[in-house]
Amino acid sequence: MRFTTSLTTLTLAMIVGCSPQPAVDLDAERDALMSADRTWFEAYAASDTPADVFAAKMTDDASLLPPDAPMARGKEAIHEVITMLEGLPGFSVAWSSDVADVGSGGDLGYTRGTYEINMDGPDGPITIIGKYITIWKKQADGTWMVTQDMFNQDAPTPPM
Repeated sequence: MRFTTSLTTLTLAMIVGCSPQPAVDLDAERDALMSADRTWFEAYAASDTPADVFAAKMTDDASLLPPDAPMARGKEAIHEVITMLEGLPGFSVAWSSDVADVGSGGDLGYTRGTYEINMDGPDGPITIIGKYITIWKKQADGTWMVTQDMFNQDAPTPPM
């Protein structure tokens, strides 16, 4: 009797464990990720408190990897970096994704794109063109949140 119960339990565990998982619609997830990136920028650009909007899209353990600066770990540190950037005279940034991809599990993905930063320099306006890659993780509620964000400029930063 005990052997039969163990065999039945083992068989059920194998059936449940080997059951096919629901198929992930990767095209829909890529579209959702591209939309999340675009919506994040639109909210950031329209906000009176852009550092709040930027940090709100980050997971609690996220990291920001800016060029020529230490890595910022966690929402508070990321908020500080964005606040510092936003405080530069004449600062503005625009970014746009050109690629979004999602892993086969549908819960991890990335966006890649370009950005343009404008600010006032000692001898006039400065424009910095660069690229970025952002790693996103799908949350239990279905939303996409940023876990890693890295950007760098295409050319050396002009003197400030």
